[in-house]
Amino acid sequence: MVSADSKSITAPELKPHPCPDIRVLDRERFNLTITCRAIEVPVKRCTEIVKLIDRTDSIFSHLQHKPRFVQPCEEDSSRKLILLDDNQTLPFADNDISERSVDVKLTYKNWSASQIIRAILPPSIEDTLVVSGFEIVGHIAHLNLKECHQPYKSIIGQVILDKNPSIKTVVNKLNTIHAEYRYFEMELLAGENNLITTAIEHKLKYCMDFSKLYWNSRLGTEHRRIADLVPVGSTVLDMFCGIGPFALPLAKKKCHVHANDLNPESYKYLLKNIEINKIKSQYITCYNQDGRELIRNFTGQIDFVLMNLPASAYEFLDVFVGLFSKREEGMKPPTVFCYHFADIEAPKAFTIAAISDKLGCTIVPEEVHLVRKTAPKTWMTCVRFTVPESVLYSESRNKRSSQ
Repeated sequence: MVSADSKSITAPELKPHPCPDIRVLDRERFNLTITCRAIEVPVKRCTEIVKLIDRTDSIFSHLQHKPRFVQPCEEDSSRKLILLDDNQTLPFADNDISERSVDVKLTYKNWSASQIIRAILPPSIEDTLVVSGFEIVGHIAHLNLKECHQPYKSIIGQVILDKNPSIKTVVNKLNTIHAEYRYFEMELLAGENNLITTAIEHKLKYCMDFSKLYWNSRLGTEHRRIADLVPVGSTVLDMFCGIGPFALPLAKKKCHVHANDLNPESYKYLLKNIEINKIKSQYITCYNQDGRELIRNFTGQIDFVLMNLPASAYEFLDVFVGLFSKREEGMKPPTVFCYHFADIEAPKAFTIAAISDKLGCTIVPEEVHLVRKTAPKTWMTCVRFTVPESVLYSESRNKRSSQ
């Protein structure tokens, strides 16, 4: 297969012409005609011959929509054209078969989103910064664009919309974080201005207003991991439960879950999701209050505490200092799952040190789990540990205790 100027092309080289000067999407700019090697065969033998041709390393393998390998022969309706790569050899010789060239037109439809976005970005922007992945939440595509993408953000949004039929809305996360409820502000890049959506995770439905609360589809494996670790019948306090990705699976397996979130929008959708998923009320109790106050005023045994707020969860650990000092004897220390963002060079040691410092003693973790890398130099970690009795029965609270 050759280009119009008769030079051989390999699959990675087949790409649209660069057009970094555009600011409004012009789909016609991505048309490209290439000259391909082909064989002309009788219609009645076309299926037989196609089966003998290996397409594993086709020049078109990197395209989102590949052109038809079998095309009509305009000069003779009793024959067909079968496209070949330059390096393909025919596994047979036959007088009914002749070789020729044919022009193939590629359009915007053929290219993948990443190929289009690479073409519109200046060559100075590295390939590693080409937008190729994004989070999908229901009908919403959620991007994290960098400064270099800003002049092209509307086109990028439109390309993502065009290339993914299930997506109706494309948004970009801004650096502005809601001061109290810790969710990111969003800007609409393309599509419908509708941020109320439903995500499905492990057969449970989560309805939400994506613009007013926190949700991360990449944590589905972690939600399942915790649900598998906690024994049936346990009492679990989920301090920052959001719309329920930890709480609902645990309640579904008949743990007794106390689910709390300070954000009233999260609380509203938590209640809605309990109803949608038919979670029995005997297994879940919901709260819309400060996590510290909930734990301090909680009566009865807590087996597990979930602290899924990696940016600041460790700041709440001082709630355990002296927590049992005025309670009945015989209470078992709770096991805590505390999430944290840690330095990549030594994420486990970094997290243990931060937690130990906040509690005022060195903890001995049962597990330090690396959840996922969130940035080139940052890991999201989860430390599982039992709160030491020396902390729980301490008579004085840590000097950095809450307001």
